[in-house]
Amino acid sequence: MSLEKRPVTRFELLMDAGTGAQKAGDILLGAFVGMGQYVYVEPMIPAEISPPARSRPALSGVIIRLADFDVTNIGNDTDLILAAHEIVLDRRLDDNEFNPTCKILLDMGDQEANPDSYEMVLKRCTKLGLSVIPFHVDPESQTIVKELGGKGQNLHYLGMLAYIYNMDEEIVKAEIEKTFGKKLKPEIMEKNLTLYHNGYHLAREKVFFRVEVESHKRQGEQILIDGNTSLSMGIIDAGIKLYSGYPITPASSIMHTLAKNFPSYGGVVHQAEDEIAAIGTAVGSYYAGVPAVTATSGPGLSLKQEFIGFATVAEIPLILIDVQRSGPSTGMPTKTEQSDLLAALCGSHGDYTKVIISVSNVIDCFYAPHLARYLTEKLRVPVFILSDFQTANSYKVVAKFPLAQMKNVDDIPDFVFDRFHMKRLAEPIQMVRTQQTLPGTEGGMRRITGLNTDENGKVNYFSDHHQRSHMVRNEKIHHVRRSLTAPEMFGKDTNEILIVGWGSTRGAIEEAITLCEKNGVPASGMHFRLVYPLPLMLKDIFAKYKKVMTVEVAYGDMIKPSPLALLLRSETLKDIHPLMAEATGRPVRPRIIMKKIQDVLSNKG
Repeated sequence: MSLEKRPVTRFELLMDAGTGAQKAGDILLGAFVGMGQYVYVEPMIPAEISPPARSRPALSGVIIRLADFDVTNIGNDTDLILAAHEIVLDRRLDDNEFNPTCKILLDMGDQEANPDSYEMVLKRCTKLGLSVIPFHVDPESQTIVKELGGKGQNLHYLGMLAYIYNMDEEIVKAEIEKTFGKKLKPEIMEKNLTLYHNGYHLAREKVFFRVEVESHKRQGEQILIDGNTSLSMGIIDAGIKLYSGYPITPASSIMHTLAKNFPSYGGVVHQAEDEIAAIGTAVGSYYAGVPAVTATSGPGLSLKQEFIGFATVAEIPLILIDVQRSGPSTGMPTKTEQSDLLAALCGSHGDYTKVIISVSNVIDCFYAPHLARYLTEKLRVPVFILSDFQTANSYKVVAKFPLAQMKNVDDIPDFVFDRFHMKRLAEPIQMVRTQQTLPGTEGGMRRITGLNTDENGKVNYFSDHHQRSHMVRNEKIHHVRRSLTAPEMFGKDTNEILIVGWGSTRGAIEEAITLCEKNGVPASGMHFRLVYPLPLMLKDIFAKYKKVMTVEVAYGDMIKPSPLALLLRSETLKDIHPLMAEATGRPVRPRIIMKKIQDVLSNKG
């Protein structure tokens, strides 16, 4: 039996939808964290509701990257795959995210009924040079799974993975009991634990290798949290009191989390009848002086555009969270993408005067609502928080967040501004209307309309007043522009090539630049947390580099710029092209970024 020590590894559990792959991943995650290892997780969730078992659309699973250092992204390629049957394995191989030395554990339980299908997939693995370790679930475990109505096989696989990754059998057992203890009857719990132990011992008999990642004792209080949960908790800490939304993947879990916790903090969750009613409620709440937020994904963002324009003209604060997914239209609801940037910036008709904040990890997610509330109340313009499926669903272990417990926007701590690379806004800030009182204020009549008005709030169609309204609204955005400091930079200050990204690409870009440094590739990186407006010194920074290229999870090519490349071109007048602009629904990988940088530099002529 060999025990291989690694600083980092990545593995996958693949099953049919509804059979508990994600739950097994959650248990492993908790146990790894308890043992002092670092993890980054990506769930694989089917878009269809209850897809047929043993079908390609039914692929459901979890990817876990395990390391002895803090990891910021899902990494490069997979070292081990455990597949419940040949079809989910075949489907996953299509994504080509496996190492040449990847080992595959394949459950052969369905082979007798599907010999041709198994033979085809095994031949494919052989052709790819992948090592397959076939196994059968033991007879006792098969009987228990039948007694449980087909459930529990995930715990058998969990046991196998726990053994392979050198986990203490009792630590994982305790995590299972913590997860299911209050939900299962004692006799059902005992059967599930038997499945787990049987899987552990099956791996001991069948698998002749183990992998160990060094553990570290962490200092201080640590929490395990995903992006949407972090956003939800940030909404509470920012002093926002109303959430209005309509269920939509992948934003729905924000509503679910707030529904459980918001009332304890004086907050209200409103599930509206549609996306338009949801944003209307948020606008109405803020008009009445109650800080509010609405959240959605791409299709819902399209429906909210008219109210976004109304809030802009009426000068009513508005916070809108967009957890992006693959589009256009319904697209791929459970895949990640960054294609909503231009819809957020320019979607509502007329001149765009908005602020767009991006989040790259769970810490950003927690503090973005604080900054959004500060900016929208100071400026009275819509403020967007752009997340995506990857950030929303990826778990990470972090130190416990310092709380702000904001009562009003002046309570916002300085470290929040530092995180988003800006300073407090200079005041006073001019408004289109001088009268901005709350409803019910004596002598404070305020007209609310989508029509153009003069400074007294009276409807006015004269050209000079309309021009003034545009100037005042844009000056608000210029206040933000002037407050922005230099964006986050990675690597040495070379002048060859600068790789720029925003949102969830941050971790992959940072790791890619580190790889470049180790391999003598002259490249630097930049990441934006505020995507619009952009800082005034940006043109001067770009002028130092021979090439500036973007990394985005959105489509672009050498003729059509991807969204960020298009925005940067217009802001800096520099010929910016995408280095990577792929709308595959999969996260970008550091090693691929480095390879593409090398290709560009080798052809620089």
